[in-house]
Amino acid sequence: MSVLRKPIVLLLVLISLTMGWLAPAHPAAAELTIPDSPAGEQLTWALAQIATAGNGTSQADITAHFSDAYLDVITPDELIWYFSQYLAPVGPFEIIRWEGGATELRNNAIMLGPSGYWRVELTVTPDAAHKIDLMWFEPVYVTTTPDAAPSSWSDLKRDFKSIAPQVSVTIGEVHDGGCDPIARVDPDLVLPIASSFKLYVLGELARQVSEGDASWDELLPLEPQFISQPNGDMRYMPVGSEYPLSYFAEQMISKSDNTATDHLIARLGRSQVESAFDAMGQGDPTVNVPLMLTREWFALRMRFSDEELRDYLDSTDDERLAFLQDVADPVADTIVETEPWPGSNWASQIEWFASSGDLCRALAYLQMHGDRPGMQPVLNALSLEPEIVFDPTVWTYVGYKGGYETGVMSENFLLQRADGRWFAISAVIMDPSYEIDGDGLRNLIATAVQNLAYQK
Repeated sequence: MSVLRKPIVLLLVLISLTMGWLAPAHPAAAELTIPDSPAGEQLTWALAQIATAGNGTSQADITAHFSDAYLDVITPDELIWYFSQYLAPVGPFEIIRWEGGATELRNNAIMLGPSGYWRVELTVTPDAAHKIDLMWFEPVYVTTTPDAAPSSWSDLKRDFKSIAPQVSVTIGEVHDGGCDPIARVDPDLVLPIASSFKLYVLGELARQVSEGDASWDELLPLEPQFISQPNGDMRYMPVGSEYPLSYFAEQMISKSDNTATDHLIARLGRSQVESAFDAMGQGDPTVNVPLMLTREWFALRMRFSDEELRDYLDSTDDERLAFLQDVADPVADTIVETEPWPGSNWASQIEWFASSGDLCRALAYLQMHGDRPGMQPVLNALSLEPEIVFDPTVWTYVGYKGGYETGVMSENFLLQRADGRWFAISAVIMDPSYEIDGDGLRNLIATAVQNLAYQK
């Protein structure tokens, strides 16, 4: 069974300088060793075709390395052209940083070539042949690191404060499961965090795996009662199809897949995930009791009147849970994606909640667990789609989970510096009246990461 159901596509795009395709301003990062694994062997072969400009590559070679399904879309001649004419002129490439780890069936990475940085995504079939069933190369914009910290922490905190009416930011160093603050703005202010609550689901999964109550390879079937709304593509997969818990975790974090999230909450136990908020250092874990499934949240926000929502909020925790399960959940089955979203109404009261200090401690918990033997899928899930490609000469690992809804944004980065030290940035902003400045928040985070490059 394939753990990757992404459509098999290969887009032959034109190279564009508008991609922010930049040569490194700092010394080149150390080249990583490609692992001796099925995916690693195929990546090594693909990079060799680029390095040799496809000289000697035959149709038979292509057929031997690509799956039949892949070759139904892209012909061997087109792939030979792709290696020799599109990629060879900008190669050869060296692997600089893995994205999502280097697993048996997947090698996604940031690479460095003569003219700049590129990303490769490559997966292989799980059968004995292990042929390539997805391959994608693209130039990427990589942030540069200046010769000195670009901003003082006091100036940066002032800028964070002005980005939205309600702001909570924690920037800290991570070690031994803790988050030691470096710069903070109202770190204990509890705000809605949207999909960043999925960090706590991942944390509970990590705990259960480490204690033997679950395993990364355990197969979980898709069930209709846990299908949710976007984001994510798992809602389109056949009911009854089975995927490993590690795949659910990757989809939940990298794609913010709500169907994956609700299936994991059901598998782990709603009350157990509620307990994870406390275990992961939340100051007041009661703000997320009872924990909503994403499908229940959609139902509450999209289908219930203000009076019904006030009654829900005035209820006890047990009464709220009964309402979610018996009233809201059946309504969730009737929602369609084309229905209008009500905006920020009730976002301050019907959401998932944490402060930036809470989230920084959650990242520290995940880093601690993910560093243990057999727990690499935790860090793999966080690093599969890191949003911003931070300078690989400085940052050897970048993990990310964000959350967004109208008027709310939460951004969380877990980073390892080349000297081995770990850092975390958690920022939550809310503006109930106007749309938030997401680009501005990310720019400030990028400046904070530049400062961290020089943190002593």
